[in-house]
Amino acid sequence: MKILHAVRQYPPGVGGIESYVSQLAALQVRAGHDVRVVTLDKIIDGDGHRLPLEDVQHGVTVMRVPFLGSRRYPLAPGALRHFRDADIIHVHGVEFFADFAALTGAVHGRPLVLSTHGGIFHTRFAWPLKMLWFRTITRATLRRYRFVLASSLQDHGMFAGIAGAKVKLVENAVDIDRFANASSAGARRMIYFGRLAPNKGLETLITWFAAVRRLAPEWSLTIAGKEMGTQIASLRALAVTLGVDQAVQFCREPDDATLRDLIAECSTFVCASRFEGFGIAAVEAIGAGLFPVLSEIAPFQRTIERCGQGLCLDFASSETARDFLIAFAAFSSRPPSPAQLRERLAPFRWERVLVETQTLYAKALQDRPDEQRPIAAPLSEPA
Repeated sequence: MKILHAVRQYPPGVGGIESYVSQLAALQVRAGHDVRVVTLDKIIDGDGHRLPLEDVQHGVTVMRVPFLGSRRYPLAPGALRHFRDADIIHVHGVEFFADFAALTGAVHGRPLVLSTHGGIFHTRFAWPLKMLWFRTITRATLRRYRFVLASSLQDHGMFAGIAGAKVKLVENAVDIDRFANASSAGARRMIYFGRLAPNKGLETLITWFAAVRRLAPEWSLTIAGKEMGTQIASLRALAVTLGVDQAVQFCREPDDATLRDLIAECSTFVCASRFEGFGIAAVEAIGAGLFPVLSEIAPFQRTIERCGQGLCLDFASSETARDFLIAFAAFSSRPPSPAQLRERLAPFRWERVLVETQTLYAKALQDRPDEQRPIAAPLSEPA
């Protein structure tokens, strides 16, 4: 099968969607498919240089197109020339590529599926306008899609309201082996890693950490990631104001090797995010053996429910610092074994998602003329 993924950003871009799409595409190649990706030729919030128009990553052909307009809705009509040479187009996110693939459906004639990845609601910015867009433009766009793959229960509820029965729950898979067993169960250091973005609640996290320090001054905090709307300088200034600057370490854009070394000094993963489409980093952290302490939002509550360990709390309340210390003491006295972790994280493995996605691809192709239908690969895990 010839599969084309359309996504705004792709590695070397950093983030949850980039990680998910690159892993999915590489595993589909291993399963015997011809997989390509069309994406933008620059990294949003990057240094501005253009990336190669084409390269190959893990067997996946990556094709990049120039764009114009706002960083929030970049226009890249050059993607159309890549749409025709595919059996199915899998769009990620409800941004330009989603609308454009639907609008040009009569030209390219390819069946479309879409993964939601949290929609457009990652921040409260322009919330009334976002809701209006979602209920009108996005609703019209999704009429052209055969299936909408909801990345979380939260997304399923939201998108079912505008796309009905075509919305199917395909919860994200995660590379749980990325930092496997890297943590130090008894360490008195916590870590946040991921995007440094406004929705991640990093100012709230540092303020809450100061409350932890007042009760247990041996604790320290590492914040690691790429600046994407939140600057390390401003976070460092807040730490100084709160008197915890000597206990807070920052690491800008760590690679995986550096991040593994940072995790090796930590026992706990903390995230005070106000919104997540799914929360991939939290699951990666659990795979590393870190104790997850997460905000009280639906995707995180679902993660804790599915893996059976961790704590959701209100980071805006200093009173919850004591709740954390009590829960951590219980966790550190009996941390899960590697075998227990593997069992708890089994629902997040890729085999399930590959089969579910391939099944929906096959259904999306059923109403095409016989001579246009590709021969689908067996629904089995990759070699």
